[in-house]
Amino acid sequence: MSTSTTASSTPWDGVIFGSVTLLGAVVTTLCLIRARRTPTVANRSITAAFGICTLGVFFAVPAIAQAAADITGIDNIAKLIAHICAVLWSAGLQFTMVDIAYGPYGLRTRLYQRATFAGAILMAMIPLWLSANGPGVEFTTAHAHDVKVRIYLLLYLVYVFATCTELTFQCALASRDNWPERPWSSFGYGSSTIAAIFGMGYAASKASYLVAYTMGSPWELRVEERLSPLLSGISILFLFVGLTLPVFGWLLRKILKRPEPAPRA
Repeated sequence: MSTSTTASSTPWDGVIFGSVTLLGAVVTTLCLIRARRTPTVANRSITAAFGICTLGVFFAVPAIAQAAADITGIDNIAKLIAHICAVLWSAGLQFTMVDIAYGPYGLRTRLYQRATFAGAILMAMIPLWLSANGPGVEFTTAHAHDVKVRIYLLLYLVYVFATCTELTFQCALASRDNWPERPWSSFGYGSSTIAAIFGMGYAASKASYLVAYTMGSPWELRVEERLSPLLSGISILFLFVGLTLPVFGWLLRKILKRPEPAPRA
């Protein structure tokens, strides 16, 4: 049996991530229905993003993480899967918003740029994980004393912060551009903007603790361990709600047989 990978988890982790996993399964199904009927780059990307996110959040549930470690005999395997999924689903959301923001003009180049960034982060993270992983090691802020763990987490958090920053601006612009012709979409992208801001807060909270630890003046670990899951859970919930509202708006138009609003000139 492998060493426990949930020693630093809190009782709220299972509740938050378990609830988000169930919501993610519902949202992914709705997005899949829309993607099959309207197979645009944005719809396919958002469906893939939600599916990957749901898988990642599932492995973030402490009980699932421990079961994965016990079955495979590999410590922290669930943490690696969750982090890889987080990078991939962030890239998927970027693909979605790039398609919405720019349309076909330079789309392929912009997608390649974001895919290259995500790939570079994963190529740096995985060797660090392999090098640092072992019995008794956890890839959390509780093990900030391990330099390799610290660098691994900072790489991951820098990527999360960067993508959430871009998504904040893109979703805010999309919310403005869809009002008042598409109120469901406008409110949805507004909610996604809030989600991206909370995502930035999550990354900033963890990264600032790691930087403070490196400088020799960290604050109480218990505060960070309570704050980060809360920020992460709120971010994902707002994002699921935000990116589901346009789907509900689309379904409502289909049911009521209302025409699609004309694009703004």
